[in-house]
Order: sequence, then structure tokens, then C-alpha cells
Amino acid sequence: MKLYLKFFLLLLPIGNFGQEINFNIHQTSLKEYLQIENNIGSKKIPNTSTYYSGKGIAQPIRFEREEKIIPNGIVSYLFHKKDSLLNEIQYEWDVYNFEDQDNNTKSKEFEDELIKKYQNLKEYISKEFGQPKIQNNFSNLAQYKQENFFEENSDWKPNDSIAIELNICVSNYYRKSGAITINPVHRIRLSIAKKENLSENEIPQLGKEKINVLDKLSKDFFKTIKSNDLSKSKEFLSDLIKETLTNDVLIQLNQNVDFEKEMELFYSGVQMNLDGNSYIVLQYKYTEDKSNPPSEMIKIVFDNNHKVVGLQPMKKTN
Repeated sequence: MKLYLKFFLLLLPIGNFGQEINFNIHQTSLKEYLQIENNIGSKKIPNTSTYYSGKGIAQPIRFEREEKIIPNGIVSYLFHKKDSLLNEIQYEWDVYNFEDQDNNTKSKEFEDELIKKYQNLKEYISKEFGQPKIQNNFSNLAQYKQENFFEENSDWKPNDSIAIELNICVSNYYRKSGAITINPVHRIRLSIAKKENLSENEIPQLGKEKINVLDKLSKDFFKTIKSNDLSKSKEFLSDLIKETLTNDVLIQLNQNVDFEKEMELFYSGVQMNLDGNSYIVLQYKYTEDKSNPPSEMIKIVFDNNHKVVGLQPMKKTN
């Protein structure tokens, strides 16, 4: 039997930054959350693209919170269209939201302030929900030698009704080799979500509605690649691969895939990786291609959060 635990209203000031985080996502209404943003002087900002966060979830309401040294915070409220009940709140402090350029390195003072922000957030959350499950150096950036590199993910699942995830990446590493560019990353993300979504290791179920959502998401992603829109293309990507997408990669994808041609979904399924995680795979073919199997296909892989973790053009060899 599923238990639903009630929480006291928690309005926690985070460090000395004058920000407030409310973990009571089950008992606080969307209207009350929006009032919090008004009370602390946040600026409402428009959505820059279409977001897909699951069945029945409306486009998020977003705010910008002012900071002094680190990037301003972006808060996104994800809620159900039918009744406006909240599904998830996302907080993000990311240089990329305001400075989209190559080799955007930052000073040690800046990086230390971002790490301090993360540590303050982790400390306050831990006081309420206990110590998190921590994973360090989880991306490929950890393999490069860097003086002030810091990467950590903190995960709290205190009960069956709420999940909290906090992560940071601080990296000044820059490398350009052919079509691959690795840029500096300075980002904190915090998610407070109702535990309605799949965990990383659960096998996703591919119903017709989910396939339709991912199909539309794929085609919207293809449109951004076709138009060489780097910023919008990155919004579709998982954090694990976001920094590997550059203008050169977009050009290479356009050279290998004819996005002018009409495409149709050829295959959908679930792929299990050696790390134990499962991913959703969609494969597309050109509509005009009547061969079986198709002579060319485009494989796109999604994680359980509907973020792209892989895109691979494939051609049949004789």
C-alpha cells in the first residue's frame, strides 16, 4: 500500500544569496510558489522553446533570480495542465544560459563561489532529508587534468513521494579537435520532483502515447539541427553529451543526414546498456526508401527524462 506523507512548509534561505527553496511540493500550490517568486523580486521570463516533460504536463512557468558573482538562477515550474498540480521544480545556475560562446573560461574566484553555492545547498537539504547518495566525477570531463575541476551529484529519496537531485560541474577544460569541441562548464542544477517518474534503472514502457511524444520530440530536434541552431539543439540533450555539440558537429550531421527529405518512424524499442541503465531507441528512415531493411537510418536514443543521449546516422553497406 502506498503511503503519502505530509510535510511541514519549509522555506529555507540558502546561504547568503537571499534565495528561497520550498520542498513542500505536495502541499504548496502553484499559485503559492509564484507568489514566492514575486516576494523575492524574481523576473518572469518566456520559454525559448517547446518543452516535453511527460503526458499532461504544461509548458513550464519560468523565473530568473538575480545573483552577484555566479550566474543568475533560472527556476522552472512544471505542472499538470488539467489541475495545475506541480510535478517538478527545476533550479539552474548555468553560465551557458547567459554566455553562449566557445572557450568561456572563468576565474578561480568565480568557480569557488559556484562550488560554495552548491555546498550550501547540499548542507541545507541534508539537514532536512539526511545525507545524500553522492557520485563524483561521473562524466568524461573527469579524465582531463584540471586545477579546479569539481563534479558531484547528490541524490535524496527520503520517502516514496519526493525525489531531490542536486549536481554541479565546474570545469575550465577546452579542447577543439576536428568536429569535436569540449567547452568549459560552470553549472548547478537542483530538481525537486514528485516520485511519479521512472528511476534510472527501471525499464521504460513504450505505449503508443509515449512513442508519439518522443516522435514529435525527435522531429523538433531534427528541425533545430537542420537550421544549425546550436542553442535550441542543446536544449534537447542530456547533460552527459550537451557540451560535445558544437557548430562543427551540426554541420557534420547535416552532411550525413538529408533533413530536407521526409522521414518516418521505422522502429522503436528499449536498449539495455552495460551500466544497467535502459534507454528508449527510435530509428527513422526516409519515406521514399522502400528497401527492407532501409538503406539509410537515423538512430536517436532517449533517457528516461526524454533527453537525447545519442544520435547516429547509419548506412547499409554492401
